[in-house]
Amino acid sequence: MKKLTILIAAIALVCFSVPAMAVDWNFYGSARMATFYVSDDLGDGETASGDDGDTGVQWDLQGNSRLGANVKAENIKGQFELGLKGNGQGDVDVGTRRIYGVWNFGPGWMKVGKDYTPVSQFISGQVFDADLGLLGVGTQYGNRVGQIAFGFGGFEIAMMTVDTRQVEAEFVVNGLTFDIAAGDVDKYLPKIEAKWGMSFDAWNFGIMGGYQTFTVEDVVSSVDGDKDDLDVDSYTVGADAGFNFGPGYVKAALSYGQNIGTAGWGLPGNRNQGGWAAWDGDDDTDDVDTFMGALVAGLKVSDMLSFEAGFGYRQDDPDEGEKSEPWAMYVQSVIALAPGVYIIPEVGYFDGDKTFG
Repeated sequence: MKKLTILIAAIALVCFSVPAMAVDWNFYGSARMATFYVSDDLGDGETASGDDGDTGVQWDLQGNSRLGANVKAENIKGQFELGLKGNGQGDVDVGTRRIYGVWNFGPGWMKVGKDYTPVSQFISGQVFDADLGLLGVGTQYGNRVGQIAFGFGGFEIAMMTVDTRQVEAEFVVNGLTFDIAAGDVDKYLPKIEAKWGMSFDAWNFGIMGGYQTFTVEDVVSSVDGDKDDLDVDSYTVGADAGFNFGPGYVKAALSYGQNIGTAGWGLPGNRNQGGWAAWDGDDDTDDVDTFMGALVAGLKVSDMLSFEAGFGYRQDDPDEGEKSEPWAMYVQSVIALAPGVYIIPEVGYFDGDKTFG
């Protein structure tokens, strides 16, 4: 007889309907259009028509257009933010970008909900590719996921959903071929991230890191036929800093990790791939070590005009296979036509180098 034991714990913070308290609502919204001319050299790849390159105008409503509100009621505050992704051809796609509540209990705070995670490094204002900001090509990114987080002063720790979606590996179990996500995956711990940082008048810094692990049970070795439980581990450490000097600024970020794609700390796509653990065919994983670095500099000429340039570099070094070194650079100006109205001309270049399947 099988025995099933379930332990359920639910934590909720409510700040949207509190009759006994005065609630402050501050709504905001942003509509963003991508109006780029894009020229792609696909290298060894081909388009559907067999060409090795593609050019054209990108004229789309960006998927990070949004509508949201910040809410506050005494010592509880929260935020919700909806992503507005309709493409103007009859499709309507509304998704939840962020929704969370924060309880300030004096010496610290507790957050419950979906929000950005502590390892994310937001130093770049790059607008191409839906405001990519060099994420995944120089700066690390934890995305927006469900979490329970605590903060004390400049320290923050968050526990969140374990990510198994970006595993690129095939397993053979009982004669059947399947990927990790389809196997018997056991998750004993949440994904854990932490950050410590401080801000001053002229400079700021942050130090962050994360760890994730899960186990795939009863993986049949293609070497000796034995069954083994396979542990898939990921970690990352990083730091960023910013310096302001009059109207100018410089920002930098560094990070190093293992299997960062497996844990969702990278952005899958044709501009920033790699970092996925793979099965070695026996009782272990072939891991990928990833180093990233980025440098951004800017100058504010006036309230109506500013400039920024940035460079990002990434190196994926797998246990098996060739090393990949994608990089990106851009130069932009931000022109403010009116409060909340911006035009951002930008010129950039991406070198995708090799990718891992």
